[in-house]
Amino acid sequence: MVNLRKLLAPVDTLRAILPLLWVSSRKWTLLSTLFMAMEACLGLATLYLLKQLVDVVTQLLGDAASAGSFTPVLWYVALTGITTLAFIAARALSNLAKEIQSLLVADHIDQEIHARAVTADLAFYESPRYFDTLERAREAGSHRPVQVVSNLMMLVRNCIMLTAIAALILSLNWLLVPVLAIAIVPALLVRLHFTRHLYDWQHRRTQMERRAGYLDWLMTSDHHAKELRLYQLGDHLRGCYGRLRSQIRQERLNITQRRTRVEVAVGAIATIAFFSALAYLAWQTAEGRNSVGDLVLFLLIFQRAQSMGQELVHQLSNLYEDHLYMGLLIEFLAIRPVIADPASPVPLPDPMREGIRFHDVSFHYPGCTTPVLRHIDLSIAPGQIVALVGTNGSGKTSLIKLLCRLYDPTTGEITLDGVDIRDYGLEAYRRLFSVIFQDYSHYAESARENIRFGDIQAPCDTPAVQTAALKADADGFIQELSAGYDTPLTRMFDDGQEISIGQWQKVALARAFMQQSSVIILDEPTSALDPGAEFKLFESFRERIDHRAALIISHRLSTVRMADHIYVMEQGVIHESGTHDELIKRGGIYCRLFNQQAHHYREVDA
Repeated sequence: MVNLRKLLAPVDTLRAILPLLWVSSRKWTLLSTLFMAMEACLGLATLYLLKQLVDVVTQLLGDAASAGSFTPVLWYVALTGITTLAFIAARALSNLAKEIQSLLVADHIDQEIHARAVTADLAFYESPRYFDTLERAREAGSHRPVQVVSNLMMLVRNCIMLTAIAALILSLNWLLVPVLAIAIVPALLVRLHFTRHLYDWQHRRTQMERRAGYLDWLMTSDHHAKELRLYQLGDHLRGCYGRLRSQIRQERLNITQRRTRVEVAVGAIATIAFFSALAYLAWQTAEGRNSVGDLVLFLLIFQRAQSMGQELVHQLSNLYEDHLYMGLLIEFLAIRPVIADPASPVPLPDPMREGIRFHDVSFHYPGCTTPVLRHIDLSIAPGQIVALVGTNGSGKTSLIKLLCRLYDPTTGEITLDGVDIRDYGLEAYRRLFSVIFQDYSHYAESARENIRFGDIQAPCDTPAVQTAALKADADGFIQELSAGYDTPLTRMFDDGQEISIGQWQKVALARAFMQQSSVIILDEPTSALDPGAEFKLFESFRERIDHRAALIISHRLSTVRMADHIYVMEQGVIHESGTHDELIKRGGIYCRLFNQQAHHYREVDA
């Protein structure tokens, strides 16, 4: 019925949690353990003193010579009261220590997660592994580390209590120990079996749960509110969500119903065993072989043992859930970046002399075999404006990721002034670039911070923020916001304002202009700008970027015609390169695309 290897799998969770407890809060780990041991010992001492009190009272009632002496009774009453107060104090201190320890562990885990998250390779975030580890672990909530530690501490406390209770019962009659085992162990094994079954079911249903969560997000988030109403998708999505939840609910209920039937049967067996033991002990007491105090102690500690056993079952059940969570977390914390600093980084050239070159570079994403870039040869000289042109999916953005060393080439090499870029320090090399991607970030921060994030090392009050905004033509609308540059660009917080997509693109451009980098990379930098704003930006583009090198990706060929050199990509291959005039004369792909875009304008001119 029960696969012990599977049942003991959560022991790995304990091995993973204990080092975290020790590293994050050594003092409170020790104090928490001490107070729990005191709580367990004092609780059992209270029960034992009650047993002694009953024995003394029984003796006084049966002994006429001692009937007038209540001093022993008063002493036991006082001692029991003091022990009870000490138990209450130990329990309060234990709860305090557990809470402090849990908070410290939660903060430590958050710090570890953040440390790994900001250094993990981009490949991790662009793979299913991200959704299967970090995203699922974070979805468990920030309270989960606290819950894990609390479950572990309660599990330890109840194990201590049960061990001590078993020792007390052994002191009464060794035959009662198997009765205790019959009352607790079958229920424990049944619950563990079904908990493991439920754990396996949850693991198999991960994709379905994620799909249901996605549908819920679609219906309740603001991202899709407009299309949801215009296309009348609400009823369709509600139906899909309802069918998924119905299937999940029915499968879960089937497991719960089977567990309930077995637990009722096991509970009946435990009850029969308890009352059989009680009858046996009562008979022993009536025969004078045990005291009335022994009978009272049995009733108290057996009741406590059953309660501890139920709690132990509950905590072991939680341990399986913790095992799933900790497994995801530990798997993520074990991630180390593949793209890292070399053992002895080469100093960066200052200034850049020869520029950047791609030498026969090919690339495919991890886990894929189809190349997205093939035999790329490309160069960007200091101060040169280079443009990449091509249809969607031709590999332009992938080329940028290689250039910024978010990925490394599968074959070939990229050099900076003749040196392989893998020989430079990673952070120092990346600071050569200011980048605006197609899916640029909208930070829920002030306009000032949104721009300063382009050079986070700059002071908060740096005038460079406004200078960058002026270059991106963002200063005008920012000044008109309620608090100017200090206005939060979000409605998530009080006093915040939302801005248009075109204004967000200007903010992203200002962020790219913020850092005094050697190369500016702009991926569709004017896709949300009106024609007037686009014309104004590129009319004096060289001055705006301070005559630095630039790589521009754009589908608007009127934008890239001012570039010094244009590369035309198709299906991951560079098919053409040259200046605008050279490519037009050649009559190839670029000429065809340019004529297609210019067709309607020429009709107007005619």
